[in-house]
Amino acid sequence: MDRWRGLKDLVQDAVDHGSRAVERLQKHAAKLPFDLLEQIPPISAPVRGIRLVHDTTVSGVHVAIRLVNRVAGYTIDGVLFVIEQQQQKEAAGTPGEGEACAPAGRRGTERVGP
Repeated sequence: MDRWRGLKDLVQDAVDHGSRAVERLQKHAAKLPFDLLEQIPPISAPVRGIRLVHDTTVSGVHVAIRLVNRVAGYTIDGVLFVIEQQQQKEAAGTPGEGEACAPAGRRGTERVGP
């Protein structure tokens, strides 16, 4: 399980850092055109607004990517925990799910009554 957790952590970190890098690159790539357009007096105000919308949208998308990445990481942690608990039960020889409900020798297949 440690290897799976390590792999999950590596992928999660790669997505997080990759998203931050791509966000910076997208904003940087748009900076020069916005800077040039803002120098034209009749359209400088609308361009500032468009830049704000652009930067906010780019940031919002990357925040969502990182949030989904984090939630996926928590979900995978939960799945790995459940698998680990099941493996520990099997190794200890404890009954699996459903078997613990009926006493030994009675698994619900016997007839009850006359």
